[in-house]
Amino acid sequence: MSAVGKTSVVFVTLSGLFWGGWVVGSQTPQGQEALAKAYEAYTQEQASANEDLFAPNALRAVVCGGGAAEARQPKPCLAVVAAGRLFVVDAGDGATAALEGRNIPMERLEAVLLTSASLTQSADLNEMYADVARGRPDALLPVYGPADTQRTVDGLNSAAGFDGASNGLQAWGPAPEPGRSVIVFEADGLTVSAFTTPEDAFAGRVGYRFDYHGRSLVVGGDGRVVGAETAANADVVLQGAQTQALAHLHRSDAPAAADVATQARLANAGMIVLTSAEDSVAADLQVREARAAGFNDVVAGRFGMLVELPLGAPGEVNVRPL
Repeated sequence: MSAVGKTSVVFVTLSGLFWGGWVVGSQTPQGQEALAKAYEAYTQEQASANEDLFAPNALRAVVCGGGAAEARQPKPCLAVVAAGRLFVVDAGDGATAALEGRNIPMERLEAVLLTSASLTQSADLNEMYADVARGRPDALLPVYGPADTQRTVDGLNSAAGFDGASNGLQAWGPAPEPGRSVIVFEADGLTVSAFTTPEDAFAGRVGYRFDYHGRSLVVGGDGRVVGAETAANADVVLQGAQTQALAHLHRSDAPAAADVATQARLANAGMIVLTSAEDSVAADLQVREARAAGFNDVVAGRFGMLVELPLGAPGEVNVRPL
């Protein structure tokens, strides 16, 4: 068992003993001290382990948002880590707390990338900036997204008293055209590109592609980016989807899981991670529908899931809880 695993067991055990003792009235100073030490050790070990997320030996993504299991409405959020930098794609409600809860250092946040400027994707922007600013006083946090991002960011800055020039959120609208991507970040072997499709451009959506030393992943939100030329040959596509039944009812703009699978097969994608399912039942059904459409390498994007693409290992993808 790893050091983190051992510490976690001690932490859980002591927590159980402590709270059990509280109930029966047998709390002691020694017990409090032991629990405090366990909390401290657990936090330190987890923070140390999370530093591995920033190691330059892989391209990584963390599912930091969820569906109805965590809230009544989807909370889109994906954290992408490469070249020692953190990017967050969509800042859904609770995204900051989810990242903090896993001791991911927010002061390393390079930028927020919105797939849509709607409230669903931007609800946690202010909280995210506040968390970043605690580690970087007077910080500016770049926010990329479709054209409406400027209006969203201006409103948030105005309400918080930020000028968007020396502090606060700073909007950048890459405005990609269908069939033509726009680079939004490039350094240390990492290239981040924004792109869209005719359908997504009309709906005000963009997708993002991360290329890092030969490994690649695409994040599509609820758009239809998997079928875009820019998404071709990606190792992993993280894409919002819905079941066939909901697609027929038009309850969401997200494409059906079967359609995502068909497009991924045509685009020669390596793996699909289906995000934004309303609950575990819908997530499992989406996976079955995608596989029935002829694409077997597909998983449901569970809250807290880590997707790791090791460098120098073409085609290898590791999926595990963070």
